[in-house]
Amino acid sequence: MGVRFLFFFGLLLGLALPTIAIPNALFGALARNNSPLNGEDLTDRLLAPGLWAGGQALPGDWLPTASVAGVSKSYLLARPKILGLDALLIQSSSRKGNLEELQVTFADAGSFFGYLDQRIPEGLSKKEAAELVRIRLDKKQKEFSNFYRETSENLLKVLRGIDEQPDTLKRGRSRELRAEFSVFHDMKRGLVLELLEAKDRLLRLTIRPADLERKGWLDVSQESVDPRDRLKGLSQGVRETERGDRIIDGVEIVPQGFRPYCGLNSLVMVSGYLGLHLDEDWLAVAGKFQNTGSAAGSDMMSLYGAVAREARFRLKRTNQYDHESVRRSIRAGLPVIVWRRWDQDRDRLHTLVSNRLRKGGGGEFPKIDLQSLPSKKKRSPVHASIIVGYNDGRSEVIFLESWEGLKAPRRMPVSEMKATTDFLFAFTP
Repeated sequence: MGVRFLFFFGLLLGLALPTIAIPNALFGALARNNSPLNGEDLTDRLLAPGLWAGGQALPGDWLPTASVAGVSKSYLLARPKILGLDALLIQSSSRKGNLEELQVTFADAGSFFGYLDQRIPEGLSKKEAAELVRIRLDKKQKEFSNFYRETSENLLKVLRGIDEQPDTLKRGRSRELRAEFSVFHDMKRGLVLELLEAKDRLLRLTIRPADLERKGWLDVSQESVDPRDRLKGLSQGVRETERGDRIIDGVEIVPQGFRPYCGLNSLVMVSGYLGLHLDEDWLAVAGKFQNTGSAAGSDMMSLYGAVAREARFRLKRTNQYDHESVRRSIRAGLPVIVWRRWDQDRDRLHTLVSNRLRKGGGGEFPKIDLQSLPSKKKRSPVHASIIVGYNDGRSEVIFLESWEGLKAPRRMPVSEMKATTDFLFAFTP
């Protein structure tokens, strides 16, 4: 069974998946990088005025990730301390070479829980197996809750030493995506430290210059742009290849890693393309994900609509595939997200044909027996994909995944996409 088997999730079914010891794509890179900064307290270096004025470089090695509206983002390949506490992850955001923001995550439930481990010893009854899974989950939930509470209390003590009377800031146009921050002012350094506390889910500190105000999730370069001009700019990112592909450039991969986040990461990829500074960890909070190692119980439908509104678009949702709607969206420069039924053999075929064509060879899909395709009736897993193109001559759609190592778009027959799609989400003006 290939390792990519784990990078999908039954969003609608809450299906149990086998668990293999695969590291999260990002945290695996952190674990492999034996940085001399591991365990070192970088507070003074990351809050130094010279760093924010452009006279100093960020310490350590950084891994680039998906950019948003011209803002370059990267992760520090180290696990240092900040404000005396262990940092889970540090991300930087820079515009035209100037550092604008540092984001320090101290606790994140998605990374802690990953996929729920449902491996059961042989010989147990269904009742015994269910009880074992419940005991495991209860133990992990208590561990994370204790860790979160202790970390939050210690962080607040340090921050109140910087500013005893923090302000309150709310960010987000839509109710679902509205986040409340406690804003601590470091008058000595001219910085603000914005604390986001989502109890037992996410604990994050954002550091930025005091004069660099952030009111919403949409990038400042897009806030005052007329919607018609934004659409014009998006449509200019559509190109046509010699093969006849009409495809959108600019949708960057955000790997979901070992987490049930295909629906979230696909949404992050599209939201970043539309100019929103959103990430899967905050969207998991906004989408009401539970600490269960699955997406069951989350409110993904409302979340998708909220992201569209935040980007100042509307969302068209259908419970079947509409190819004409997809063609119109692609021509307008707007990607389309689908929740579709997944099958490993079909997935391998998509990769095989796509790779052959990409290398200049021939590649055709064999005739499809629609009855053999994955389906709801067969309880096939549901996976989220992003359609970024189509080819009328070959009757194919071109799509991206949130899987590590699959940066190049792949393709499948339109008839297959139509037969396997449960929901389609199209962003419209």
